[in-house]
Amino acid sequence: MQARKKILLLCLPALLGSEDNIQPDVTDGDSSFSPADGLYTMLGNRTDEDNEQVDFILLYDNDGTLRSEILIKSYRACSILFDSNFMYYSTSADEIAVMNRTGRIVDLYSMGDYQLHHDYIFGSENDLLVLASREGGETEEDIILSVDRSDGTVTELIDLADLFGSYLKSLPAGSGEDEPLDWMHINSIRLIDDDSIIISSRETSTIIKIDDIYGEPTVDYMIGSEQFWAESGYDSLLLEQTGDFSLHAGQHCVEYETSDTLADGQYYLYFYNNNNAVCSSRDYDYSADASYFGTYSGTEGETSYYYKYLVDENTRTFELVEQIPVTYSGYVSSVQKLGSSLLIDSGSAFTAVELDDSNTPIQILVGTGDTWWYRVFKYDYSGFWFA
Repeated sequence: MQARKKILLLCLPALLGSEDNIQPDVTDGDSSFSPADGLYTMLGNRTDEDNEQVDFILLYDNDGTLRSEILIKSYRACSILFDSNFMYYSTSADEIAVMNRTGRIVDLYSMGDYQLHHDYIFGSENDLLVLASREGGETEEDIILSVDRSDGTVTELIDLADLFGSYLKSLPAGSGEDEPLDWMHINSIRLIDDDSIIISSRETSTIIKIDDIYGEPTVDYMIGSEQFWAESGYDSLLLEQTGDFSLHAGQHCVEYETSDTLADGQYYLYFYNNNNAVCSSRDYDYSADASYFGTYSGTEGETSYYYKYLVDENTRTFELVEQIPVTYSGYVSSVQKLGSSLLIDSGSAFTAVELDDSNTPIQILVGTGDTWWYRVFKYDYSGFWFA
C-alpha cells in the first residue's frame, strides 16, 4: 500500500501587540549546556499605575520565537504565581486575575481603595501579600496588603509610615511636591517563614526584614548604609557588613534561599544590584558615602551585578559571597534560579542572559520595544494551553 501523506495547516491569529515583539535576537554563549526548559516570560513596564494603555505578557521559546501573548488591561503584570491548576497575575494596578489552564479568567481580585505595584506573593494565610499605594494618599509605594483568596477581602497589613515614622517626618518639606512622596519605593517582597518578610526599598537602597506581619509588625533588621541611616534612630537595626565590597544600590528582585549546609539562622539573599545610587526624596550625596564605590546615577552606566549575600542572624552580619557583572540597567530588572542555571534580566537594556552553574553564558536575548523588560522569568507552564 502506498504511504499517504497529510499536511496539517494551522492558521494563527494576527498579533494583537507590536510586530517588534515577534523575535528578539538570540545569541549562543560559550557554555556547552542547553537552556532550561520552559518559556521566557517578558513582563512589560508601564511605569505609571494610571496608564490605561493595553499591554501584554510575552512568552518566548528557547529559540526566541514568540509563542503566546497574554493580554493585560494596563500598567503591567508584575509577576506570575502558580497554584495547582491556576496562575495569578496583575492585569492592571487595580486587580489581580486568576486564569485556569484553558486560558479562562475564573476570578478577579480588586484592590479597592489601593493600587498595586511592583510585586505580590502568596502569604501563609490563604492570601496574597501585595505591595500597594493608598489612592489619594500623601505617600506612595509604602503599603503591604493581604488579599483573602477565598473571598477577595482586602486588609491593610503594614504601613511603613508606622514603622519608619520618624524617618518620614525627617524628610524635607515639599520633597513630594504635587505628587505623593515616594520615600521608600518598595519593589519586591518575599516570605521567609509563616510570619516574616523580606522587602527591598529602592529609594533607600536598603533590604528590610519585618517580623510578625499578621500581628504587630516590627522591623527585625536592615541591610544598608550606616552613613545613610546615621542619626535616624534606625541605625541600630543595621546588620554589620563583613568584608570590603560596595553595597547594593537601587536593587530589585530580592530572593530568599536556604541551604542544608548552613546553620540555623543563616540563609542567602540574592538579587539584581542595579548599582544605581539615586535618592529623590532627600538631598543625599552617595559619592561621599564610603559604603559605595563604582556606582552610577540614573539610566547611564557600565555595569550592574548579580549579588548574593550570606545573612547570619545569629551574629547580625552579612557578607557578599558571589557577584556577577552584567549589562547595566539603572532601573527595573530581575534574577531567577532555574535548577543549575541562572536567568538575569537587565530590564532597561532589553537584555537577558541565561548562565550555567559556572556562570558561563548559555544564551543571550536582546529585544526592543516601547517598554522595558520589567522582569524576565522562565516557567514551564505545565498543563496550560500555551505550554
